[in-house]
Amino acid sequence: MSDATLSPLYRSTVLVACVIIIAAALHAAAATVNLLLISVLLAMSVSPITYWLERRGRKHATAVLLTIVGSLVIGVFVVGTLGRALSGLQDKLPTYQAALTSLLAGLEGFLTARGVDVHEVLKPDTARMVAVVQRVVGGALSALGYSFFALILVALILLELPARKDAEGGAGGMRSRFDEVSVSVRRFVALTGLIGAGLAVVNLVAMLALGTDFPMVWAVLLFLLNFVPFGFAIAMLPPVAVTLLEHGVTRAAILLGVLLVSNLLSDNVVKPKLMGSGFGLSPLLIVVSLMFWAFVLGPVGAILAVPLTITITTLAPFFTGDVKTG
Repeated sequence: MSDATLSPLYRSTVLVACVIIIAAALHAAAATVNLLLISVLLAMSVSPITYWLERRGRKHATAVLLTIVGSLVIGVFVVGTLGRALSGLQDKLPTYQAALTSLLAGLEGFLTARGVDVHEVLKPDTARMVAVVQRVVGGALSALGYSFFALILVALILLELPARKDAEGGAGGMRSRFDEVSVSVRRFVALTGLIGAGLAVVNLVAMLALGTDFPMVWAVLLFLLNFVPFGFAIAMLPPVAVTLLEHGVTRAAILLGVLLVSNLLSDNVVKPKLMGSGFGLSPLLIVVSLMFWAFVLGPVGAILAVPLTITITTLAPFFTGDVKTG
């Protein structure tokens, strides 16, 4: 049976079946797939350094070597700092639980004195809340065990990424499509990574000035969730909550203001200027892809949702026969 005689319903059914099978396979191998994809994400985030060094007159091999060495040094430093910070955060959770209980009791007393009955509303199970945070922190510490292997993968990927920059293929052919994917994804990841790194550094300075506990943890979280659509709203909650419990309302409000202003400037000034008109993804498609990849790959899927969607939307016309191969 030729492609011309295949009904649209048949082709759609086969396509949906293939998507389900691939999604199930990715879900089953999520741990390995996530490690590889995060390594690719990090490698693409630092790849502009190689091109910048080459434009500055460095030879290709020297530029790659300097990028790899710099990435490994910074990576080892960040992983080590994160490990110590997460261990300290785990040890300090009982202190935060006591502070949260005291804060809620004070708020309840304040409202009750003014005739507002909030006895049931302000009686959350703080022990259960802290237990959930304990599991999340423990999972993050376990994930750090794979970080050094990820750094090795980043170094190996960096050796390959520049070599694909000048690759060419026939117009409309498979090689051309993969080159187009490489350029689009690399541009998105690199720009988002650079913007996220700048945002993380600015907020790290603010957290250090305000005395926020474990600022490196929150800075890395801000960087990673910068890849997630609307992820900043989630990333700013932990540092503000920790600052509130440790230093009170005033410092927490100042930090919240700094985080909001820096994010508004990033989203409305810096990103439009650097990224131009974007990558042809509608808000609906971004939200749907976020839900889909988070379901398939877990939390890491949310970070990778946009790059993966760019890849699929770029390659899809080739596989569906909407473009002619040359």
